[in-house]
Amino acid sequence: MSDFFFYCNASKNTGYGHLSRCLNIAREISKFPSKSTVCFIGEFDRFSKVRINNLGFGILSDIPQLKKTSVFIFDDYIIDKDIFINVKEMGHKVCIIDDFDQYNFDFADLIINFRFNAHKFCMQTPAHRLGLGFFSFSEELTQLRTKKMMQLQRSKLDTFLIFIGGDDRFDVASKVVKAIDKLFKGKKIVLLSKQSNHINMNNNTIEIVNFVENMSNLYEQVDLVINGGGLTKYESGYCLLPNCAVSQTSEQHLDTIELASANLTFDLGLANGVEIAELVYKIKLFIDEKVDLQYEAMKAAYILNSTNCLAKEIIKVSK
Repeated sequence: MSDFFFYCNASKNTGYGHLSRCLNIAREISKFPSKSTVCFIGEFDRFSKVRINNLGFGILSDIPQLKKTSVFIFDDYIIDKDIFINVKEMGHKVCIIDDFDQYNFDFADLIINFRFNAHKFCMQTPAHRLGLGFFSFSEELTQLRTKKMMQLQRSKLDTFLIFIGGDDRFDVASKVVKAIDKLFKGKKIVLLSKQSNHINMNNNTIEIVNFVENMSNLYEQVDLVINGGGLTKYESGYCLLPNCAVSQTSEQHLDTIELASANLTFDLGLANGVEIAELVYKIKLFIDEKVDLQYEAMKAAYILNSTNCLAKEIIKVSK
């Protein structure tokens, strides 16, 4: 079997999302009996290097010259096309994780777009694998989903997680906190944010967390998630956590609308125009009318073995 090289970057500035989903796939590939090497290529900060090494994977700073045909899995929003071409010309296989359909190259051996209803906006080719059936979730999230599926009913909404993301340039998190404080009494708010500014609460308590190594531990402690429109809404849905999204970009908003149409998230609008009064109205609407519908939709839509399915497709490319 071929060796597998994951090409991505991860730091506090770039974020850890691309590395996390690549690690999920790498862990799954490593379960298959083989003599393959799994290695990561890119720029990684100290924390990322520790994560990679602790899972038993190597790290390279650049694409190596290899005699053996290998499989390269690319996961980055900004990659020069020449990099793909060079790898292909060296005789290797090219797999691309492309959740915005921007790398639809005819020479790619595999193109993965795991977004919900991806077939609606992708120029599909035989190389494509589309939809939630190929989303890469961590083993820990799968364990949490399994645990929650065994519960007879969803948890009461007592603890809210607010996680807008690394770049909350419109200060959405503080607006969401204020909206929740107007709506509820006696709840706990967990704010995951790089900012450590003090926020006054009148009716509820708040805990500000600057960094979390294992999101599954945090998801297990909360009952509802308000996120920034990225991959967190997928992870929340997979873990059967009711969730709302304040999307940071127009592309994220289109994805949010698609998920919301199937009751897999609730759309709170675009970050650049959202106001506290609007958030109060929409969050109340969601909790009064949509939470139970969403809970049932999340149980039906997500696939427990989607990471395994994706790993198998990548391994097929190597043969």
